[in-house]
Amino acid sequence: MRTLHTSYRVSNLAASLDFYTALGYEQVGRVDLGANASLTMLKFPGEEVVTLELVHRPEDGPVDIGTGFSHIPVQVDDLAATLGQLSGARLRPGPVERPGGQDGPQISWLTDPDGYRIELVQWPPGHPYGITAADFQYESGREPRN
Repeated sequence: MRTLHTSYRVSNLAASLDFYTALGYEQVGRVDLGANASLTMLKFPGEEVVTLELVHRPEDGPVDIGTGFSHIPVQVDDLAATLGQLSGARLRPGPVERPGGQDGPQISWLTDPDGYRIELVQWPPGHPYGITAADFQYESGREPRN
């Protein structure tokens, strides 16, 4: 088994598409559901498959994220360059944080037009793609990697 993609509702499809294309996503396709509703499929250029689906149902009213959704993590190769590009596109990423200390990942937070949070992550050199079990194991008295 494998997770296929994240899917969530957006209030204003045009504003969301502007945001996500500025972030680097490209539109793969759209499914018309009738009654002004649609599904818009997005992926990053280096990905083979859709990784984000924007559900637009304007007749359901504005999106209320509530308290259950936390964030979507997005890996970047060069966080400083990405933050520069996003700022140039008039998006407002937050400051760089280092939750694992100087040797850990670098992160920055970004919020989309509906309030969904995006965590931009640059892993330290040599770290595998994504979080692994090794990130939680103690190595010779060292704290777990974050």
